[in-house]
Amino acid sequence: MRIAICDDETNILDEVSCHIEKYSEENGKAQLEVTPYNSASSLLNSIDDGAVFDILVLDVYIGDEMGTALAKNIRRRGIDSPIIFLTTSIEHAPQGYETGTLRYLIKPLEPEKFYEAMDAALLQAEKLQSKLIRFKTENGIESINANNIVYSEAHDHYQYITLDNGQLIKVRMTVSELYAMLAKNDGFFRLGSAYIINLRNIKKLTSSEIVLYNNKTIPIPRGKHAELKKVFWNFQCE
Repeated sequence: MRIAICDDETNILDEVSCHIEKYSEENGKAQLEVTPYNSASSLLNSIDDGAVFDILVLDVYIGDEMGTALAKNIRRRGIDSPIIFLTTSIEHAPQGYETGTLRYLIKPLEPEKFYEAMDAALLQAEKLQSKLIRFKTENGIESINANNIVYSEAHDHYQYITLDNGQLIKVRMTVSELYAMLAKNDGFFRLGSAYIINLRNIKKLTSSEIVLYNNKTIPIPRGKHAELKKVFWNFQCE
């Protein structure tokens, strides 16, 4: 597991790194790799350059920058990794929870509470990893959480995958190849010869078309409505 720590104070970076090292030793977690950052921009630059982190430990105040703003920027990049915030007060907790923050920990850190937060973060990270799908794109290898896929559409020899953050991923493979990858996760339906739909994103289903939450409208091929309706409602009732 790869862990990023972001704080503008070197002593906090050292303290958290030390806690993680002790946590790893006491719990037999030998594969915890820690990377410290002293600014929000340096962490974002690493992410934009391809760095992947399974857990993020962020201070609420990083110099003149807010850790909550950093968390929002991370989420906008389609990253769902669990976030642990470090703070001297819980004043900004509501903003943090908007980004799905896992824990708020008050400084100075109490080892027991930090270890409990790490337990929860690792559990969540492992669940996320089980849903990760890796695609070879023009920009290299991209890892995507299956739940973040809204739909895909085929053009020529490529599949164009739309994510819930609006990002478009272009991969060279057939519809059948992509569906075989996605079908390992629940909630995906192949609609005709061109589309694969994430059922979680259907806002409206009529006899002739579906409307997704991003307002994309997709026609339903003749003879597919009954099957789609049955699969959709079964999925909703699970």
